[in-house]
Amino acid sequence: MNLDVPSGRRKTIKFRTRNFSIEDDKYWIQPSRCTSVDMSSREIINKLNEMEQEEKLFITYDVIERNPKFATVGGSIFEFINNTMQPILKCHLSQVKDTNMLHLIASSFFKRSDLHEIWAKCEYPIFAGLLVVYVSEKMRKLFSGQHEPVIAEAFEKIQNSFDDECTALLDQCFHTSERDTRAVLDTNYHLFIHTDGCPSVEEDMEVMALASAAKAKNFLSHPACQREIDFRWQPGFKLGQMAFFLFFFFPPLFFLRGKQRIKKREIKTMMLKMDHSGNMTSITYSNFLIRVYNFYTSPNAKYVIHTLFRLIYVIFYAYVLMTMTRKTMVMNELDEFLDEMAIIVWQCAYLTEMAVLVYQRGFYNWAERNTADLYRNYLVAMTMIAWSVAVIAPPTWPIRAFAIISADLFFYFSFVFATLRLMKIANVDAFFGSIVLMIKKMIPIMVKFMFVFMVFWFTYAVCHISLAGHLKSTPNITDVVWPWLIFSSGAFEIFGEADEEDKLGTVSKCSSAPLNWDVITDSSVQCWFKTSMIPVFLFCYMLVSSVLLVNLVTALLSKKYEDIDKVSHIYWKYKLYSRLIEYEEKLWIPAPLSLLFYILKTFCFFLSKIPIIGVIPNYFMKILHIFEGKVYAKERRKNRKYEAVMNGLISNPNRWDGPTEDEKKSVELVREQMSILEADRKRKRLETDLIRTRFEEIMSEIENTNRFRRIRSQTTF
Repeated sequence: MNLDVPSGRRKTIKFRTRNFSIEDDKYWIQPSRCTSVDMSSREIINKLNEMEQEEKLFITYDVIERNPKFATVGGSIFEFINNTMQPILKCHLSQVKDTNMLHLIASSFFKRSDLHEIWAKCEYPIFAGLLVVYVSEKMRKLFSGQHEPVIAEAFEKIQNSFDDECTALLDQCFHTSERDTRAVLDTNYHLFIHTDGCPSVEEDMEVMALASAAKAKNFLSHPACQREIDFRWQPGFKLGQMAFFLFFFFPPLFFLRGKQRIKKREIKTMMLKMDHSGNMTSITYSNFLIRVYNFYTSPNAKYVIHTLFRLIYVIFYAYVLMTMTRKTMVMNELDEFLDEMAIIVWQCAYLTEMAVLVYQRGFYNWAERNTADLYRNYLVAMTMIAWSVAVIAPPTWPIRAFAIISADLFFYFSFVFATLRLMKIANVDAFFGSIVLMIKKMIPIMVKFMFVFMVFWFTYAVCHISLAGHLKSTPNITDVVWPWLIFSSGAFEIFGEADEEDKLGTVSKCSSAPLNWDVITDSSVQCWFKTSMIPVFLFCYMLVSSVLLVNLVTALLSKKYEDIDKVSHIYWKYKLYSRLIEYEEKLWIPAPLSLLFYILKTFCFFLSKIPIIGVIPNYFMKILHIFEGKVYAKERRKNRKYEAVMNGLISNPNRWDGPTEDEKKSVELVREQMSILEADRKRKRLETDLIRTRFEEIMSEIENTNRFRRIRSQTTF
């Protein structure tokens, strides 16, 4: 179900097709007509009916659409909640075995006031609390799109509150045991929350992935999460980013600096080997060479490789633009722009990477995480389309000339976007990452404020062209077209650069001499009027644009800067997890070599389907699989199976599908710390109630004493 509310007329809900009224009890409690709804789902639907009857949230604000499967509003809300939670839970709500978690999820959609009391009863507090943050983020975004700021602020308040609560719970675990806290962040809760027989137990999701989807910024900014992110970003040795670049390109530095002077890192068991007797043992990372190998296979190393090729791409792109001399595109003369074709091939590699990732994750999931790459690929696609039309179309077609102009325009825009994308490289540094964040947040203000500038700009440009007579004085209209006149009239005056002719009021076919009152003619009066009004219009325009509008937008940007500067470090730390996931799952081979990789893989895939000849291509595909990115959660799950084999828990890793002992201990640790926090919260609440009660008693005594004194003073007189 599409959760986005389109602009324009709001949707109209159609629940009253069976002549029910909102005040009618049947409208809320009539059972579902769909026979596929089980008893557990009916209980949830009845609970949702009760909540909606109290809150009137989904009906009043047209959040949902009618679902013919259900006869009540609760059934449609139930379907809406299922669709919203599907990317996280990966199952139907009836397949979640913790009833308190179900109650918490349902209550969070209605922004109930008893969320904290329900949360304290959940079996898996840290996962349940982040689910509330996720629901609040989705509902906040939904009501913001419907222009309901009051409700959106209420959900944002719940989101921030539970983000802080989950962060406090993580902090409590972190100070109790750092090692167990790392296991908490590594726990796959899909092994715990589902009912028996649910296929979703095969899904993999770590806690930080849920926090990232919920935009729990404080949670991901906690030192426990930051250590885990840094641990996975650069295992083996702990080096700064600039030092990592030097060590990556100059391996002898490992030996020149000495083994003992480099800070080592104990990293997790991710590799296994089999001895001569057939037993599996883990490879320890105490060996220096293995640490170096881990250094060169880290996500940070992949980041260095892709960054290097991106810099080469921008430099080569700039060289192509500066040396481009062709004025047309002819099919038989393609050798004149082979360098441009090289850029097009490089851009085809980016499009191929996008197509593969969209096929693996879905378009909306990929676009949400890679919005900038989506816009870049839009420009690349438009460039390729215009370029193809310009080459294929016959010279007699008028569309060919416009296709050449469009191809060049998109080609330049692609270069501008490629250079701006280089700022993403600076996100690895805290200082430059904060600057990039501020620019990103300020750009929407500039874009919106540009409309205000354009209103005054267009008004002045039309008046100036009319008074100065530029359009009429042009001998051929094709020499200076009117859009360029509108742009040039008033563009640079915004920055205080006025033309001398405009200051003097120069008008074509009019002299600059003052008006002769002895000989007054129609033409002399009109020339005097135009030459006088041009400086007046220029003064008013520069007063409004240079003084008022520029200072106003400067004040808005200054306020935005102050607001962002307070949380920029938190937002930068929050984005580190997205960067980590991006480069963990990224292909090792960068563009344009990735295009050859995918072509070779596709060729081997089809050859592997041939019964006899397909053995060699199938083996070659396994070699190519080494260069593909890995999903951390799935890799950890696979290695936990082998760890269970080594510990003697099971004999076959393919039969293992349950949580490990570390995961069970981490869940118990969170429960214990949640009990401690809840007991402390109750104690503080009790103390607050006692203080409030005592304060009310004291105020009551003071009031009674003052009343007695007033009565006594009145009786005395």
